[in-house]
Amino acid sequence: MNRLAMKSPILHCLSCSGVTSSNIDQCITLVECAHECYVNTTTLSTGTKAKKFGCAEKPACLSAQGVIGKRDVTSYNTEFCPKEICNTDVDHFQEPPHTPCGDVSETDCRDPAALASICSDCETAQYCRKSCGLCRDRSNSWYENVVLFDFDPVHRTCRHSAGVSASICQSIKEQYYRVLPVVKNNYTVNHAHARHDYLILAETNSYVSITFKTNGEPLTNLQLSACKTINGLGRVDILLNNHAIQEAYNGTFGADLRWQIHKLDTNQFLNDRNFTLLIRKDSRNLSYGHYWLSRIRLESVVAHHGHHGK
Repeated sequence: MNRLAMKSPILHCLSCSGVTSSNIDQCITLVECAHECYVNTTTLSTGTKAKKFGCAEKPACLSAQGVIGKRDVTSYNTEFCPKEICNTDVDHFQEPPHTPCGDVSETDCRDPAALASICSDCETAQYCRKSCGLCRDRSNSWYENVVLFDFDPVHRTCRHSAGVSASICQSIKEQYYRVLPVVKNNYTVNHAHARHDYLILAETNSYVSITFKTNGEPLTNLQLSACKTINGLGRVDILLNNHAIQEAYNGTFGADLRWQIHKLDTNQFLNDRNFTLLIRKDSRNLSYGHYWLSRIRLESVVAHHGHHGK
């Protein structure tokens, strides 16, 4: 079984739309990303801020904030970042710039009459980056989400971020009970998922259990690529070292494998090095629906200290 990472895990980004401060906790969907993560913030005339998170190719240049002639909208801006789920909080998860951010000409960039025209175009806005609102004041400390392991329970392969010890992947051991593997070029329950390989937890007592050892890294989030059958009865309990992460969980999409994030309380596992992750069918209520599990990913966070940028 291949426990070594052949290449780094693909980038994940938070992916939600219409997010406000009142429903931010409901944004738990992730998307695999070949470009960069972004967060778009639209400020309405009422002062409400609506956010959209996702993955996209970063434009050659970014215009300044501001939308003219759009009803009920006073401003918007989009920020990009190239690191693992960094769009959850770009200020904390993006490295500060290496050079100071300012205006090429303070005189021209302070002229209100000229500034509106300058800032409306992404290329000319670079001439007045500070006055056009393209500068962000970041501290000299920033953080990076890293993948401790990205485990494929079907093929029993494992990847991890560069700089993370391979010993975590190598320590993984599995135990499966009453699960059915669905492998491409074999057969699938649904032909639309022929590109995915996954395990089906079909019985009321089905479970997947993996044990692993860490080196004391703080555990920040658990990510699962999974789904329930369309009847919505594919409920599971998710436990880490016998602590319930989710009980009777049915928040996955129906018959559509997607990544979702489960935030962890880092203080709960500070003194632990040996772990058991258990994903079992709902123990409280009999559930005859299927739960499909494709991948398991565990992450930590690393603090960096460096220069100060504006």
